[in-house]
Amino acid sequence: MRPVLITAAAVVALAMPMSALAQPGHDHHRGKAAAKAHPHGMPPGQAKKHWNRGEHIPNAYVTDRSYYITEPARHRLSPSPAGYEWVRVGDDVYLAQTQTGLIAEVVRSLFN
Repeated sequence: MRPVLITAAAVVALAMPMSALAQPGHDHHRGKAAAKAHPHGMPPGQAKKHWNRGEHIPNAYVTDRSYYITEPARHRLSPSPAGYEWVRVGDDVYLAQTQTGLIAEVVRSLFN
């Protein structure tokens, strides 16, 4: 019984310094929250993707106004027609219908 206790104590003693070596600020759960909080990043669960005219952008982009470009002229974009909004996803901008997400126009790397 005593050798088992000694072995267990040795394992615990060796494992303790390993946790001390962990770098602070590298919390894997924080990365997900940070990605969710970024106003022009991808919604959770979306891999980086580029959509084309005629495709549908995910609903999260057209329902969340934080993705909208509120001053299109400032970025040399035409005013959005009724029922459409300019939506920023990463460095790309899409003119998308707000009800369906149908993409009418694409501007690549506008914010690059």
